[in-house]
Amino acid sequence: MASNPDEKILVKSFSWTDPIAYIEHIDEPSQQVKFTEKLTVTRVKPEVAQKLGKLVRDYKLRFIVFSASWCKDCQEVLPALAKINQIANIPMKILGGAKINQLVQANGNKWHIPPSPPEMNTYNIEKVPAILILDGYLHEIARMYERPPPGKTLEAYLLGLIETALGLGKT
Repeated sequence: MASNPDEKILVKSFSWTDPIAYIEHIDEPSQQVKFTEKLTVTRVKPEVAQKLGKLVRDYKLRFIVFSASWCKDCQEVLPALAKINQIANIPMKILGGAKINQLVQANGNKWHIPPSPPEMNTYNIEKVPAILILDGYLHEIARMYERPPPGKTLEAYLLGLIETALGLGKT
């Protein structure tokens, strides 16, 4: 979670609202190919994605996604998120260009600014991909790093994460 749960999560950096558009605009061709290839073979469970989409709409949730083209987990998660979004139409902002700061500065900033969006340090992003789930007031209610646990699909994991954050339990 953000350091202050009452803090509104605001994104001022350039962002994409569609994971496929983000993938299509990755600058490094060899990395873009990895995302695109994964996009062609990724499958999601439509009934779970639809349930996730309904929950997101009912509670006016939105996602903030931090990514990097060099990241192997991003190359897995973003194509799955694209497939989920085709079914569920989840409001999201995707910020790419993350680059680790090899010499962590005295201020503790983990991410090299630029090219990383400054929000990565502002909201204490530890790893990529990072998916922040916000409520209708732009407060963070849940956060996911890297990939779902073994045996879980992204859509099922996100659904469970949101249900838990909202206190809905298993439905």
